[in-house]
Amino acid sequence: MSLFGELKRRNVFRVGIAYVVASWILIQVADTLIPMLGLPDWAPKLVLLILLIGFVPALIFAWAFELTPEGIKRDSEVDRSESITPVTARKLNHAIVVLLVLAVAYLLFERFSGGRPQAASTPADEIAGNGARPEATPPPDTEPAPSRQSIAVLPFENRSRLEDDAFFVEGIHDDLLTNLARIGGLKVISRTSVSRYADTEKAIPEIARELGVATVMEGAVQRSGNQVRINVQLIDAQTDEHLWAEIFDRKLTADNLFAIQSEISSEIAKALQATLSPDEQRRVSGRPTENLAAYSAYLRGRQLMARRTSAELDQAEREFLQAVELDPDFALAWVGLAETAALQTGYSAKDPVLARNQRQEAVEKALALNDQLGEAHLSLAILHSDANRPADAEAAFKRAIELSPGYATAYHWYGDFLEDFPHRLDEAGEMFEKALELDPVSSVMRVNMGNYLRNIGHLAEAEAIVRDVVRLDPGFASAYGALANIANDRGQYDEDLRWKVRRVEIDPGNINGWASLMWPLMLLGETGPFDRIRRRVESIDEQNPALGWVDAYRTMYANENAATIEHLDWIYQKRGADPFMYRFKGYLYNHMRDFERARTAWEISDPEFFDRSRWREGIEDKAEHGCRVADILIRTGDEETGLALLQQATDYLENELPRYMEHADRWGIDKCYLALGQPDKAMSAIEQRVAHGHGFGWFFMRKEPQYEPLWGTPRFEAVWQKIQKDLAEQRERAAETIQGLGL
Repeated sequence: MSLFGELKRRNVFRVGIAYVVASWILIQVADTLIPMLGLPDWAPKLVLLILLIGFVPALIFAWAFELTPEGIKRDSEVDRSESITPVTARKLNHAIVVLLVLAVAYLLFERFSGGRPQAASTPADEIAGNGARPEATPPPDTEPAPSRQSIAVLPFENRSRLEDDAFFVEGIHDDLLTNLARIGGLKVISRTSVSRYADTEKAIPEIARELGVATVMEGAVQRSGNQVRINVQLIDAQTDEHLWAEIFDRKLTADNLFAIQSEISSEIAKALQATLSPDEQRRVSGRPTENLAAYSAYLRGRQLMARRTSAELDQAEREFLQAVELDPDFALAWVGLAETAALQTGYSAKDPVLARNQRQEAVEKALALNDQLGEAHLSLAILHSDANRPADAEAAFKRAIELSPGYATAYHWYGDFLEDFPHRLDEAGEMFEKALELDPVSSVMRVNMGNYLRNIGHLAEAEAIVRDVVRLDPGFASAYGALANIANDRGQYDEDLRWKVRRVEIDPGNINGWASLMWPLMLLGETGPFDRIRRRVESIDEQNPALGWVDAYRTMYANENAATIEHLDWIYQKRGADPFMYRFKGYLYNHMRDFERARTAWEISDPEFFDRSRWREGIEDKAEHGCRVADILIRTGDEETGLALLQQATDYLENELPRYMEHADRWGIDKCYLALGQPDKAMSAIEQRVAHGHGFGWFFMRKEPQYEPLWGTPRFEAVWQKIQKDLAEQRERAAETIQGLGL
């Protein structure tokens, strides 16, 4: 008998088929049950490996042995006349049919029931099931195909390999993205997301899938003397085929560089079937400068500004100043100067008054030179917002998005603006989601989404997102500040301090980061490091308002209210009017029971509460402060007006704010109840807030006269003891952080 015939007689083929089908079913079952049982991610691979290893022994067993009525015997020991292999064959045929039926049934179930059963819930799943916002990205098997008009331009390769050319190549890439962002019909992934794929070994389809785009562009730049070669190719991510490619060999001039970028932008739009309006065509064809040296300085400034550290922002400022000195008509360089000054106020020790004046001048010059720059209108929007001109700010934000519809930062900053108004939190969320769509792996955008989720009360989901940023980008200092804010909302001041210390370790030049350490230390009741923090801030810049804030917090904690007001006046001399500063004065005068001066301070910081026609505006922005002002009005003889404001603010906090966010009790409605003369309701609100772990300035409850009706009552003293016990435990946990502070 032939080998084939012998394999057939011994049922080797049937055993192989039955083994393969049974293995497939086992793999599907394992793929479903293993995640549900919480087993490790490698468990399915182990099952597959065992089944693969068992395949050959199963075939060998079928060849060498036979199942007989007396049991398993070697095939050579069985007389052919007594062999029951035909009976075994029929049984194997039946088994194969049953297994195939089971396999088909499973496939039909998966097809028509919406997929296999879900794995055990992860922390993110539990958050979503607890009222949190759903995940922005649907599961892979239900994710819609990306739009045809979507593109990721990967970082260009520096073919010259000269370190001096790195800024130039990065800048060309960044400028092309900025140009493409002006085309409304395109979805263009921002630089911070595509920069993760520099020198990547990932395949184009995988990159496109991760970024949610249909097309990918690769490119390379080589600069040699006064010549430049730019090589680009546009690739269909699904087929991995070239849609368009070109090599540009030109003399290195600013005009040639902009002509190349304009041509690339137009060819991309054509290949992706995105129609450019005449205005868009003019914008992508513009020549921002004719001065190559100014353009090179501008490119260096853009790259440095994106890194968001104090030292690199200061260097970015110098680059932009050089650019506008070389070409005073370079509008984009003026925009870069304005954006850098805005960031320096928060990230470095730059004088805030100087920064504000610099921003104002730079924005005005940029718009005078070119009022079609979305980036310039965005800087104007931030200026209006900082000056408390919300209507003007919103108009400028919308104009910025109209002119640069693919500019992720415009949606990001517009979302920040909308986030200040609780009734517009849904709109803010839409802006942040759009920014993330355009910049999906950006640390800045993802931290911003975390901040948004924190503001709507989804603290667990916010923490999950920001911790993921820390895992992927551990050098991104702002992420630690976001984690600190989440911890503070939970009353975890030791964690708040730990994350803020980590932030200044990463960026020690951030003077405001050092000053911010005062707040968790005050809440912990840990005053030991105060003087050391002051010396560190003073060593960075003894004239910076941050030093005044350190002194103000230090003396306020010590009940030295007059000294605190002197420090606030010093801050005023350094940075000018600041609503928060006057609000702070209002708190202090209230503590001192000087209600007339408190009223004057509140009139400056929150004038909306002193104009009945603007009450709604003020309450939507800061209802808790409305209750404080109402109490001051009552105490200064304006009882009727104060009670009316108090009722409106309380009604908003009780009935409206909870519709916009979870855990609205964080906003401190107890002060409203106390002003209304309802101490029992106030006490219930305090107990609820403490039970939920929401942080707040506990020491104000022993300073503010509004809380006096509660002092000495059993319920208040019980809560007070609970707070003090928790703080003592937190101080113990914070001891190591304080010891390692390096001050």
